[in-house]
Amino acid sequence: MTDGNLGAEWEPSRSHMMIYRQGPQITVLVDPDFQDIWRREPYGTQLRAWASKAEPTGGYVIVFWRDEVFKI
Repeated sequence: MTDGNLGAEWEPSRSHMMIYRQGPQITVLVDPDFQDIWRREPYGTQLRAWASKAEPTGGYVIVFWRDEVFKI
């Protein structure tokens, strides 16, 4: 996701995630070798905050790791 407010920790090479918006949805693709990285800080708190902000308008955050899908 290209967002000037995101710090260097969100760079895919560091976070092991790719994040993009699709309408009201934020999609998170997690590197298969880093199963729980999206739950760790600072990522977990930020993903939950995005989900809370999106929810009133029908939006959500969805995380894909291998064949598993998690809706935040």
